[in-house]
Amino acid sequence: MIRTMNFILFILILLVFACCSKKDIVLEDETAESLYQKSQLAYEKGEYDKTIRYIGLLLNNFPTSDLHIDAQLLQSKTLGAQEKFEEQFDLLLRILKENIIPERVPEIYMQIGAFYEGAANWNPGNISSDTLDLQEAAKYYRKAVFYPNSDDRQTKAAALYRAGLMYARTNDFETATKAYAQVVETFPESPYSALARTKLLDPKNTDELSLEPALESTAATPAITPEPAQEQKAQEILTPVQEDTAQFRLPPEVPEEPVILDSLQTTIPDTTQQ
Repeated sequence: MIRTMNFILFILILLVFACCSKKDIVLEDETAESLYQKSQLAYEKGEYDKTIRYIGLLLNNFPTSDLHIDAQLLQSKTLGAQEKFEEQFDLLLRILKENIIPERVPEIYMQIGAFYEGAANWNPGNISSDTLDLQEAAKYYRKAVFYPNSDDRQTKAAALYRAGLMYARTNDFETATKAYAQVVETFPESPYSALARTKLLDPKNTDELSLEPALESTAATPAITPEPAQEQKAQEILTPVQEDTAQFRLPPEVPEEPVILDSLQTTIPDTTQQ
């Protein structure tokens, strides 16, 4: 009898814990949007474990949500903030390979560029490694700018500006100047255009500039979409020697590149191959 009671008590305890765990997983009055907002808020507060948890709930419970890429990109940033760099890079490569929405590809390239940009700061004192990391960052920022199947002008403007900054940090001030000039010419409606104008006054200045004043100034300015001829003219600015038609290739450990990138070409020479 005592054994039977103990067994029943054990089962009841298991059920209590199961219910508690279930409450932790089952979502009540939650949507993909609410979970994403909570994950963003947690990230801004530096609560990275909570950020990852909310993202996991979103991905697992709303598999068809349009926020999947946003959530995974935020997950990547969170892993970087936690200094889990290997996991971060693996995630970025997976997002790039599995993504089927061309419009979002520039954002993915931007994060890979930021990954390499950050890597230059992880190896202070090693000038050679820093330079290679910055060149890799510039390369992926260029991929974002010239990816042909997306009209995400805001991301492309940001990527081109950061590419210019990477060139400046590797003392290639000529190409940096051309990059900044193209931001102004091609993306006049972007707040990065204001930053680029500031950099053009002194291309050797590699300091980070605050985007807030530029955001305030462009908020009151109507968006302007340049004519095709104007955009083509701006792209010619950043073609100093020859067109780089090399196809994008993932690192050697990734055997196959995503089909979505088969047509990818850039119009800026890849200085890492010269």
